[in-house]
Amino acid sequence: MTKVSIIVPFNNVEKYISKCLTSLIYQSLEDIEIICINDASTDNSKNIVQQYLENDKRIILLNVDNVSGQSYARNLGMEIASGEYIGFVDSDDWIELDMFEKMYNKAKSVDSDITMCQAQLYDDKEQTFYTNDYYSLKSLEKYGDNVFNPYETKDEILNINVVLWNKIYKREFLQNISVKFQNGYIYEDLPFFFETYLKAQRINILWEAPYYYRQNRQFSTMQNSDKKVYDRIPMVERTYNVLKQAPFFEEKKSEIISWIIDDIFHRYTLLEDRYYEDYFAKMKEFFQKIELTPEDEQELAKSYCYDEFKNILERSYYGFWNFLVEKYKTSNKRIKAAEHKCNLDIIAIKEYLEQYKKEVNEEKNKIEEWWKNHCEEEVKKKIDEQFHYMEARKTKELKAAYEEWHSKLVKQEYELKAWQAESVKQVTEKLKADYEWKLEEQKQQYQSALIKQKEYYENNYLLVKIILKFYKKVEQLKNKIKRIIKKN
Repeated sequence: MTKVSIIVPFNNVEKYISKCLTSLIYQSLEDIEIICINDASTDNSKNIVQQYLENDKRIILLNVDNVSGQSYARNLGMEIASGEYIGFVDSDDWIELDMFEKMYNKAKSVDSDITMCQAQLYDDKEQTFYTNDYYSLKSLEKYGDNVFNPYETKDEILNINVVLWNKIYKREFLQNISVKFQNGYIYEDLPFFFETYLKAQRINILWEAPYYYRQNRQFSTMQNSDKKVYDRIPMVERTYNVLKQAPFFEEKKSEIISWIIDDIFHRYTLLEDRYYEDYFAKMKEFFQKIELTPEDEQELAKSYCYDEFKNILERSYYGFWNFLVEKYKTSNKRIKAAEHKCNLDIIAIKEYLEQYKKEVNEEKNKIEEWWKNHCEEEVKKKIDEQFHYMEARKTKELKAAYEEWHSKLVKQEYELKAWQAESVKQVTEKLKADYEWKLEEQKQQYQSALIKQKEYYENNYLLVKIILKFYKKVEQLKNKIKRIIKKN
């Protein structure tokens, strides 16, 4: 018997399927079968799987002609699975090469019905790895390597990771409880988990994280915040009915109902605006089915989601939004209620305007019909008379206004010219005074320079006269000396 059957549904994942299959065919546990279910892919995914199949006969390829969803594909895979244990891998994820060997050995060591492991998350947009308490199974840490059953974990059961791909199931156990996925729905793993977990007798955990869960990838089923979220309500309702069969249900009833309410309401916040009203109606319909005794209601009133629950039951759609706006107006808690309320108001106003336009057009048509049948000519004549009267009166008013405006304009222009003339006169006088002052100053400077020049030349002339006189005396003296010498 094959040790592990691995079921891999896929639809249009040509970018990721190779990495997924590579991590499967090179598993250290060789005694496996890989059941790939092609859910009517329109890209190259099928051809890629076909190439792997040609080189590895452990791969089985099943083709579905019309898109039927992961539930249908997984059910198909479980029908032909021959392994002692069954595991699931999403086609855009990948695993460590020894994951199924370790999971299988862990399961066989205690003959478990279900064996779980931890997981790492990969943000496809940011290309980063991370983890959190939910995928690390932190709520079950205290059980360590021990085998446990559902009743022992009644206090933690609502915090356990419900995904399929971090678990392997004994195939005989699944066949005995006749469990299937709900065809045609997403979130199918939620009721499947509780149907299997609550009926398992032996459960254990591999405290390693060999599974890599890809998030935030484009076109992922779980990234669509559209009316697929509607599926959450029937899947949670089915889960609630499964939990009602648990031996500890009455003991944990208020916690379970709080969890149910919070889960449904949280999905409400993921919707696009156009789906709110329909989802609200479906949510309210389900909540009305929840039977509560006065004691149950008293316990539920202590929970964090009781206000939402009561207001959904008691209010209309728009009344509920008014409640949200009031409750969350100073908080960022999950919903930007005011923003959504504005969107709702805009939708309501648009609808009102459309209705108003329709009513106006109908009324207009009635008036036009009455007009044609009764007094069209007379009314037109009166309208023309009234128009001509109003036109003449308006023309007169406009003419008077124009004349008044023109008079003001002429006055302003005259005042402006007078002001300009006065300004030019003042500026001219100031320039003239400045020029005369400058001229007088320059004249005085020129006269002062002439006086100094005259004194300079007069002084030089006197000096020349003295020199000439001195020179004459010298010449006379020379002549006198010459005569004396000649005489002697």
